[in-house]
Amino acid sequence: MTGVPAPRDGSVTRQPELPAPRQVLEGERVLRVNWLPGSDRLRGLCHCGAEAEASDPVEMWEWLLAHPDHPADGPTEPPATGPLPTPPAHLVTDPLVIIRRVPVPA
Repeated sequence: MTGVPAPRDGSVTRQPELPAPRQVLEGERVLRVNWLPGSDRLRGLCHCGAEAEASDPVEMWEWLLAHPDHPADGPTEPPATGPLPTPPAHLVTDPLVIIRRVPVPA
């Protein structure tokens, strides 16, 4: 069952035969960007064999598409802005904890 209804006249509709899917494209000018599992990093591979890592996908594609003039050390990473800000205070939203609170007289 393909989910396609059969024609009313009883004729048989043949589905086109598709080639088997490939895992990766082949060719001399293929550019690849792979995510590095467990991180926020991307690895780009140019068809010339150059490889680079970056965290910004736009920077990675700009680096790849700049062939043959892409920098050998990879895309320019923006400077680190320092430590992350302190997260906001934790709010208790568990109804059982809220019910057990002692009311404060006004």
